Amino acid sequence: MEKHTKIIIAVLMFALYLVGMVSLASALLIEGVSMNPKEIMSGETSEISIEIKNNGEEDIEDVSINLVLIDITGLVDVPFAPFDSSSEISFDEIKDGKTKTAEFEIIALSNAKSGIYKIPVHIEYKEDNETKTKDSLISVVVNSDVILSVDVEDGLLLKGQANELRIEVVNKGLSDVKFLEVEIGGSTYFNILSSKNVYLGDVDSDDFDSVEFKIFFKENVPDSIILPVSISYKDALNNEYTENLNLQVKIYTEKKAIELGLLEKDNTLIYIGLFGGLIVVYIIYRKIKKQRKLKAKEI
Repeated sequence: MEKHTKIIIAVLMFALYLVGMVSLASALLIEGVSMNPKEIMSGETSEISIEIKNNGEEDIEDVSINLVLIDITGLVDVPFAPFDSSSEISFDEIKDGKTKTAEFEIIALSNAKSGIYKIPVHIEYKEDNETKTKDSLISVVVNSDVILSVDVEDGLLLKGQANELRIEVVNKGLSDVKFLEVEIGGSTYFNILSSKNVYLGDVDSDDFDSVEFKIFFKENVPDSIILPVSISYKDALNNEYTENLNLQVKIYTEKKAIELGLLEKDNTLIYIGLFGGLIVVYIIYRKIKKQRKLKAKEI
C-alpha cells in the first residue's frame, strides 16, 4: 500500500506542477511575422508586420509591442531605425482568441553591411491586472550589392622575360566577400610559369588584397594586350558569383623602357671597358717609363 500511496502522491505533485506551468505560460503568442520587401539594401525601407494572438481564456489589456533597435547604453545595436513610424505599437486590448497586427516601418542605415540581423521584440501586457512580458526575436535580411574593382597593379612588364604580374582586388561595397579565387586565362602571347588559379579567401568591405602570377611574355607580344581574368566568390549571404573580366596590360621592350625612363640602362659593360682601358694605359705607361730609365742609364 505504501508503494501505491507514493505513486499516487507523485502523480498528484506532477499534475500540480503542470497546472502551475500552464498558469505561468503566456497567453500571448507571436503568430506570424512578414516583411515587405523580404530583403532590404542599405538606405532602403521595409514594412514589418507582427501578428499577436491572445491564446488565453481572458482578455488582455494595455498591450505594448516594442522593436528594440537601441540597447541600454544608447548605442545603435542593429543597423536599423524607425521610418515614418514609432518603434513601439500599442493596443488597448486583445480579446481572448483574437489576433491583432502591429505594423512597423524601418530603414536600414547607410552603413548596414549584408547579413542576417536579429531584432529583439519586447512585449508588455496586463492579464487579470497583472503585468506580464514576453521577449522574442525576428530576423531581417540586408542584401547589399557586391562591388569589386579588379586591376593590374603598376609595374614594369618586359618582353622576352619572366615577369611578376600582380592583380589587385578592392572591395568597394558593403558586402563582405568570401572564398575569392582569381584565375588567368591562356594566350598565345605569354606562358604562365606559376599556377594560373590563386585562392585569396575573404576580402572584407572597404578592404583590398592582391595576387601574384609569374608570366613569361614572348618577343612577339604587342605593346598592349587584353588579359582575360576570371574571379569567383560568395557574398555575405552565400550567394555565388562569377565574373569574367578583360584587363589591359602594357608590355615593353628593354630599349623602349629605357627610352621612357622606366628602366635604367645597364652600364656594366661600359664600366668594365673603362676599367680595362685604364689598366692597359697604366701598363703602357709603366713600360714607357721603364724604357726611359734604361736609356738614361746607357747614356
